[in-house]
Amino acid sequence: MSDTISKLVIRPAIPEDADAIAGMAQALSRADGGRASRFSAGAFLRDGFGDAAAFQTMVANRNGTVAGYAIYYWGYDTDSATRGVYLADLYVSEAHRRAGVGTALISETARFARANSARWIFWSVLKSNRGARRFYRQLAPELKDVIICAAFGAGFDTIADRQASFRRID
Repeated sequence: MSDTISKLVIRPAIPEDADAIAGMAQALSRADGGRASRFSAGAFLRDGFGDAAAFQTMVANRNGTVAGYAIYYWGYDTDSATRGVYLADLYVSEAHRRAGVGTALISETARFARANSARWIFWSVLKSNRGARRFYRQLAPELKDVIICAAFGAGFDTIADRQASFRRID
């Protein structure tokens, strides 16, 4: 085993990782175009733990330092009738890149998901992020026939606030 890999440990996140992960999430947002992220240590603790956790996180420790993280959440595909995970974030600090950290994080996430009956992993990446796209193409092909649509903020509210033409039963 190489020296680089022998000092790499992938594990589920713990609350004490909150500051490190929030800092890396901020760095990821800046790298993706300078957008300000609202993801904070408090949001990580509120939404990443407990019975109703919105996501799960794997952490990479390299030489005793948090070197990266993967945030993912569960999904279901009706076409194949299978469970899977959507990889929401994969980030490796610049000082730890090209040392197998990102590959180890995504592989451990997939192993954990498979052990819990998952049969797929899905992610998205900005078209402009050429480095990430090169990395991901080593793992799986880019889908050419899928368009990802998203509604955030006011757009989400517009959809949610549309007058229903049906009767809702609560």
